[in-house]
Order: sequence, then structure tokens, then C-alpha cells
Amino acid sequence: MGRKYIFAGNWKMNHTLAECETYFKKFLALLSGSPLEDRVIVIAPPFTALYFVSKLIEGSPVELGAQNVHYEKKGAFTGEISPPMLRELGVRYVIVGHSERRHLFSESDELIAKRVRGAYEEELIPILCVGETLEERESGRTFERVDTQLREGLKYIDNLSRDRLVIAYEPVWAIGTGKNATPEQAEEVHRFIREHLQQVFGNEGAEVAILYGGSVTPENVGQLLSQPNIDGVLVGGASLDPEKFFRIVTVEVKKAESPECRLPDYSQIGDDLLDIVNRYKRIAIVGVSPKPDRPSFVVMDYLIKEGFQVLPVNPRYEEIMGIKTYPDLESIPQDLQPEVVIIFRKSSEVYPIVEKAVKVRPRVIWMQEGIENKEAKALAEKEGIKVVMNLCFKKVHQISKWKK
Repeated sequence: MGRKYIFAGNWKMNHTLAECETYFKKFLALLSGSPLEDRVIVIAPPFTALYFVSKLIEGSPVELGAQNVHYEKKGAFTGEISPPMLRELGVRYVIVGHSERRHLFSESDELIAKRVRGAYEEELIPILCVGETLEERESGRTFERVDTQLREGLKYIDNLSRDRLVIAYEPVWAIGTGKNATPEQAEEVHRFIREHLQQVFGNEGAEVAILYGGSVTPENVGQLLSQPNIDGVLVGGASLDPEKFFRIVTVEVKKAESPECRLPDYSQIGDDLLDIVNRYKRIAIVGVSPKPDRPSFVVMDYLIKEGFQVLPVNPRYEEIMGIKTYPDLESIPQDLQPEVVIIFRKSSEVYPIVEKAVKVRPRVIWMQEGIENKEAKALAEKEGIKVVMNLCFKKVHQISKWKK
């Protein structure tokens, strides 16, 4: 069996001791007899209830979590709780860097990194939370923000063990708002996180469990968990209701396979587009992925085999398919300036890339299938650059050869 699904309930500042007792009386009765071999259930009550809850869940499948932790083992830190104190209570998991701690209590990336280290060194399992604000998402900085939070939050971890760390992606705009990311939006960021962890920590990093958090309900949890890189959920409000949380933790998981990349088929393509692949041979691909199931990988592999000179652009990799990878378009040497720039990015992230692209003066900017960004298109055309949107380079090239 691979990674187990993790269902973590974050109670935040809710439930007195009496309410905890009522909750677990009902919740544990519901769990009795349920098949849970492939999943882990974690509940993080307030600090005041940790010891009491530890006794209530003895002998049950529920693991005890805490909502925060200090990084020192002891000392003059009024109001803080140390890792050894939590371990003594039977705590196994601890939430670190939750968006409410970052934004309401101004916890910095540096402080969060120390908390992660303190928990990790005491053999607690930190659940490191990362995620972007609505403003960051709308300005196309989701991946930049998540990348920074991961880099900074894990910078004191050297020898990572896959079973000793959990990451939770929680878009700030979806927490407690009733507005959750779509399964596809969540999967996109989860895949980014897994690739980041693999790049930094190798195979151990690639196997770390990654949870989604943000208005998770019994109604949407199945769709979220169907995504290939979502390994569980961090649940807020719904975890306060034992019946709702029971429905979440016992959901049937039907994992979707990572789809084989199938590029679109086009019945008619204009001669002006066919002319592009006949005239230009040096192509930069922005956002190309090293994963064979990604369209960008398929296009790059195809272009190399067809004899095009490909310049991959992705700041997270030194090389892809054995070819030197550039962090951005502006770092490509003057004598290798691309004639065509293909952009594999979401619509909201295209404009700043086009701003950089016009500086290297390609003849054509070619957009990924499904992209629509009128402002970026207008900017490029104002500079005299031809823009191709919503078409597949591979198919165009195939048709161009067929017509010869």
C-alpha cells in the first residue's frame, strides 16, 4: 500500500471539554466497524482539551493533533507550548503555518520554519500549511507564493523522511468562505508542490502526503480526493460536526489516473499558421514540465525529434530532457534569441510572461491550448509580434508536412 489518505480536523478555538465528550461519544460510535485501513484520522482540538481528548480516543483509530507548537524545548516563552510537552500528551501531528497564524497573528516564514524544525526534531509530524491570498491568485502569483512558503518553511530540514512531514495546501481565499478551489485548481497546485518537494528532497520528497484545505465538505471531498496528487484533506468547520466529519473520513475514494496526454485534433488550419512552422526553427517553451503526462513535455519531445532547436524555460529545473533550462526568457543568450515563444501557463499568468517575451523580440508567441488573455495578445500585437492562441503546435506541424 502506498501513501495513506489523511483526514485532519482542525477545531480551531471551538469545543469545551463537555462538548468534546459529546462529540467523541457520537463520532467513535459512527466509526466503529468502518474500514479505515487506507486512511489516517487526525483531530486537533484546542490546547486546553488535548489531555482530555487523548483519554477519550485511547484505543480508537483517531490520532491526536495540535494546532501550533513553539520551536524551543523549554524557556521563557509565555503562552507557548513546546514539542516535548505535546509529545507527553500523545500528540503525533501538529499544524504549523496555518493561514490564520500567518495573517491574523503575523507569523513570519522564518518563525514557521523554526516551528517546523522544532516539531520535526522532536519526532512530531508537522503539517505545514501553504497557500495564496485572493490578490496573489488574481495577479498570477500563486506558484511564486507557494514556492516561497515551501522553500522558507522547510529550509531547516535536511534529511527528510516521507512519513515525517505533511503539506497542506489551503488557498486563503477558500478558508471559511464556503468557496473552495475546484478539484482541477487544487490538483494543479498539489502537482506543483510535489514537483518542488521532489526537486529539493528527491524520492522521499515526492512521497510526502499533500492535503487540501479550504471549505471541505462531505459533498466535495470525493471530487477533491479523486485528483492524482491530493492525498487527504485538512478540514475546518465541517470537522466540528461528528456526523459531517464521519461522512468525510469514510468517503469512497476513486482515484483518477494521471491521463495520457492527448493533444487536440483540428480539421482546418490556415496557411498563415502552417507558414510559421516552415519558417522558424528556434523555439523557447515557457513553463515546460519534465513530466511525460504534461502537454508541454509532449510538445517539447516532439519538436526535438522533428529537428527544432528547443530552449526550455522553467526556473525550477537546471535541465529538461538533457537540455539546459533557462530561468526566464531574458536569461537566454543573445545569439540564441528564439523566433517562436510557446507559453504553457494559465490565462491569468500569461501577461507578465508576454511582457518579458516582447523584449526578446520573437516573431511569434504561441499560446497553450485553452489560453485566452486579450490584454497579453494586444500587447504582443502592438509590438508587431504575431500571436497564435488556442492551437497546438504539434498538430499544425503535422498538417504542414502533410500538405507539402
